[in-house]
Amino acid sequence: MTTKITAIYPKNAAKPAAPYSPAVQAGNTFYFSGQVALTPNGEFKNETLDTELTQIFTNIEILLSAGNLTKKNIAKVTIYLKDLQDYNAVNIRYAEFLGDITPPARSCFEVAKLPLDAKVEIEIIAVI
Repeated sequence: MTTKITAIYPKNAAKPAAPYSPAVQAGNTFYFSGQVALTPNGEFKNETLDTELTQIFTNIEILLSAGNLTKKNIAKVTIYLKDLQDYNAVNIRYAEFLGDITPPARSCFEVAKLPLDAKVEIEIIAVI
Protein backbone atom coordinates (compact mmCIF):
# COMPACT_ATOMS: atom_id res chain seq x y z
CA MET A 1 0.00 0.00 0.00
CA THR A 2 1.32 3.44 -0.94
CA THR A 3 1.09 6.27 1.57
CA LYS A 4 -0.65 9.32 0.18
CA ILE A 5 1.49 12.46 0.30
CA THR A 6 -0.38 15.76 0.39
CA ALA A 7 1.27 19.16 -0.02
CA ILE A 8 0.20 21.94 2.36
CA TYR A 9 0.16 25.51 1.03
CA PRO A 10 -1.46 27.82 3.61
CA LYS A 11 -2.76 31.03 2.05
CA ASN A 12 -1.30 33.15 4.87
CA ALA A 13 2.18 31.58 4.76
CA ALA A 14 5.37 32.69 3.05
CA LYS A 15 5.52 31.46 -0.53
CA PRO A 16 8.34 29.03 -1.33
CA ALA A 17 11.35 30.72 -2.92
CA ALA A 18 12.21 27.55 -4.86
CA PRO A 19 10.44 24.41 -6.14
CA TYR A 20 9.33 22.85 -2.85
CA SER A 21 6.21 22.55 -0.71
CA PRO A 22 6.13 24.44 2.60
CA ALA A 23 4.89 21.23 4.23
CA VAL A 24 3.69 17.78 3.26
CA GLN A 25 1.61 15.21 5.08
CA ALA A 26 2.52 11.56 4.66
CA GLY A 27 0.14 9.43 6.69
CA ASN A 28 0.19 10.76 10.26
CA THR A 29 3.49 12.59 9.80
CA PHE A 30 3.97 16.19 8.70
CA TYR A 31 7.30 17.35 7.28
CA PHE A 32 7.83 21.10 7.32
CA SER A 33 10.41 22.64 5.02
CA GLY A 34 13.09 24.75 6.64
CA GLN A 35 11.72 28.14 7.62
CA VAL A 36 13.65 31.36 7.25
CA ALA A 37 12.29 34.78 8.14
CA LEU A 38 10.13 35.34 5.05
CA THR A 39 6.76 37.03 5.51
CA PRO A 40 3.69 36.03 3.47
CA ASN A 41 4.35 39.01 1.15
CA GLY A 42 7.94 37.89 0.54
CA GLU A 43 9.70 40.37 2.82
CA PHE A 44 12.82 38.98 4.51
CA LYS A 45 12.78 40.05 8.18
CA ASN A 46 16.50 39.95 8.93
CA GLU A 47 17.22 43.07 11.01
CA THR A 48 18.46 40.97 13.97
CA LEU A 49 18.59 37.36 15.05
CA ASP A 50 15.59 38.03 17.27
CA THR A 51 13.63 39.49 14.33
CA GLU A 52 14.41 36.42 12.25
CA LEU A 53 13.34 34.06 15.03
CA THR A 54 10.08 35.93 15.60
CA GLN A 55 9.13 35.53 11.93
CA ILE A 56 10.28 31.90 11.78
CA PHE A 57 8.18 30.96 14.81
CA THR A 58 5.20 32.79 13.27
CA ASN A 59 5.71 30.80 10.06
CA ILE A 60 5.88 27.53 11.99
CA GLU A 61 2.65 28.38 13.86
CA ILE A 62 0.92 29.09 10.52
CA LEU A 63 2.05 25.77 9.06
CA LEU A 64 1.07 23.84 12.18
CA SER A 65 -2.36 25.45 12.13
CA ALA A 66 -2.84 24.56 8.46
CA GLY A 67 -2.34 20.91 9.38
CA ASN A 68 -4.67 21.21 12.41
CA LEU A 69 -1.63 20.72 14.64
CA THR A 70 -0.16 22.50 17.65
CA LYS A 71 3.34 22.72 19.11
CA LYS A 72 2.49 19.59 21.11
CA ASN A 73 2.55 17.63 17.82
CA ILE A 74 6.17 18.54 17.08
CA ALA A 75 8.36 15.43 17.32
CA LYS A 76 11.68 16.65 15.85
CA VAL A 77 13.30 20.01 15.22
CA THR A 78 16.44 20.79 13.25
CA ILE A 79 18.04 24.20 13.64
CA TYR A 80 20.67 25.49 11.22
CA LEU A 81 22.78 28.43 12.41
CA LYS A 82 25.07 30.62 10.37
CA ASP A 83 27.09 31.22 13.55
CA LEU A 84 27.14 28.77 16.46
CA GLN A 85 27.86 31.77 18.71
CA ASP A 86 24.07 32.37 18.44
CA TYR A 87 23.33 28.99 20.07
CA ASN A 88 22.45 30.36 23.53
CA ALA A 89 20.33 33.22 22.19
CA VAL A 90 18.41 30.78 19.96
CA ASN A 91 17.89 28.39 22.89
CA ILE A 92 16.30 31.18 24.95
CA ARG A 93 13.83 32.13 22.19
CA TYR A 94 13.20 28.48 21.30
CA ALA A 95 12.29 27.68 24.92
CA GLU A 96 9.93 30.67 24.98
CA PHE A 97 8.31 29.45 21.75
CA LEU A 98 7.76 25.95 23.16
CA GLY A 99 6.37 27.22 26.46
CA ASP A 100 5.50 24.48 28.91
CA ILE A 101 5.28 21.56 26.45
CA THR A 102 7.71 18.65 26.60
CA PRO A 103 10.56 19.65 24.26
CA PRO A 104 10.76 17.60 21.07
CA ALA A 105 13.95 15.88 19.91
CA ARG A 106 16.32 18.40 18.35
CA SER A 107 19.53 18.82 16.41
CA CYS A 108 21.43 22.06 15.87
CA PHE A 109 24.21 22.66 13.36
CA GLU A 110 26.42 25.51 12.24
CA VAL A 111 26.39 25.73 8.46
CA ALA A 112 28.47 27.75 6.00
CA LYS A 113 25.56 29.60 4.42
CA LEU A 114 21.75 29.69 4.49
CA PRO A 115 19.22 30.89 1.88
CA LEU A 116 18.99 34.70 1.67
CA ASP A 117 22.07 34.82 3.91
CA ALA A 118 19.77 34.11 6.88
CA LYS A 119 21.21 33.77 10.36
CA VAL A 120 18.95 30.82 11.20
CA GLU A 121 16.69 28.25 9.53
CA ILE A 122 14.39 25.85 11.40
CA GLU A 123 12.62 22.73 10.11
CA ILE A 124 10.26 20.46 11.98
CA ILE A 125 8.58 17.10 11.82
CA ALA A 126 5.20 16.76 13.52
CA VAL A 127 2.91 13.78 14.06
CA ILE A 128 -0.77 13.32 14.77
